[in-house]
Amino acid sequence: MRPGSYTYREIVGQDEAWAATLAAAATEGAALRPWLARPRAEVAFTGCGSTYYLSVTAAATWQAVTGTPARAFPASELWLYPELALPRSPSLLVAVSRSAETTETLRAVEVYRRRAGDDVLAVSCYAGRPLVAAARHALVARGAEEQSVAQTRSFSSMLLLTLYAALLAAGRDAALRDIEALPALAARQVATYGPLAEQLGRDQGIQRFAFLGSGVRYGLACEAMLKMKEMSLSASEAFHLLEFRHGPKSVVAPDMLVVGLLSQNAREQEAAVLAEVREMGAQTLVLAEDRGAAPLPADYTVYLESGLPNDLRGPLYLPTLQLLAYHRAMAKGLNPDAPRNLSSVVYL
Repeated sequence: MRPGSYTYREIVGQDEAWAATLAAAATEGAALRPWLARPRAEVAFTGCGSTYYLSVTAAATWQAVTGTPARAFPASELWLYPELALPRSPSLLVAVSRSAETTETLRAVEVYRRRAGDDVLAVSCYAGRPLVAAARHALVARGAEEQSVAQTRSFSSMLLLTLYAALLAAGRDAALRDIEALPALAARQVATYGPLAEQLGRDQGIQRFAFLGSGVRYGLACEAMLKMKEMSLSASEAFHLLEFRHGPKSVVAPDMLVVGLLSQNAREQEAAVLAEVREMGAQTLVLAEDRGAAPLPADYTVYLESGLPNDLRGPLYLPTLQLLAYHRAMAKGLNPDAPRNLSSVVYL
């Protein structure tokens, strides 16, 4: 197989995994509705690496969708520092792991069950593995397994499952129907913006990357940063969007691409940050729902055009940014299927 073949196939075909995952969730998830909808003081999300960043986005989304306070922790924090990380009781722990075998996540679940109870929801790509066995209930992404090390379709499919669970908990049946449009929207985005991702990934004038997002998009910005770093070994950072003004903008230069994941409700304030860094010489790539009333301060734009509200469109920010990392790796002669020093699962 040509280096990068698995990663490319997994990125461009993730719409199929989303469709299969949503179909299975519609069949299997309904039984979870009463349990997910129980009143709770707090919901905690945990994972490692990519699934920690997924947890950051999922926690923000859960709170936005349900109104229940939600936080995210690296699994190692819950395992080693439970006095700081255990949620308020009664609570729910959502443990996310692609493999369902990551040691730190399993130990975090053990600590939670010992000290807070057995309300644990596992989110994974594999049934019949230790994390699923340790949880009270599980949601499993379908067709999202990967042969490459870096998470792409697994990440987006599991993120979709956490969104589905939040909507179930909130009783938002109309929104559950609305997100059935996401697979087709993902396929359209790959077809429309795949060439732009390749153009920017191969642009040797760009040497550094900054990914900016706020609210439910901050965890997505962090995941985009990690994909760029894992696959292409490129200098890459992530920040809350307006926080970029408070120190990080000191590194802005013409060899930097600043990527902004814009919201609708704070679009004007977030766009102003990108206008500043563009004036400092950086190139800007903006991902936004639509063109809006005012021009965006962008050298390059990706329009989601989903028609979905802020809390439902999170997965759509991912395909173009995953392709950007893939093409940067290929341009550098690297194999994104097998990033340096990494393995698919961390066992302790």
